[in-house]
Amino acid sequence: MFHPSTFTDRGGHPADRVARRHPTGDVGAALLIRSASPDDEPAIARLSALDEHMLPRGERLIGELGGRIVAALDVRSGDAVADPFVPTTGIVELLGLRAAQVRR
Repeated sequence: MFHPSTFTDRGGHPADRVARRHPTGDVGAALLIRSASPDDEPAIARLSALDEHMLPRGERLIGELGGRIVAALDVRSGDAVADPFVPTTGIVELLGLRAAQVRR
């Protein structure tokens, strides 16, 4: 276990440094929810690998945070994949709400 003072001369806790460098670490970053296109498949595959879960093929919604795809949801099943290194719980919930609207 490290003492907190271990990180002070290096710019704080390592997780804090990652959050500052991460493009989606900005709490004011714009969230965009949209339908997925075929061009989004590489990003969805990346999320699936990170999340260790594959989405079914079909209509999908995308959650972009600060211009970067961080979550995807299958409209029919409600299955989702998300970047585990970004706080995406609320984004996935919003994708689920939007999916319910799309299914109506």
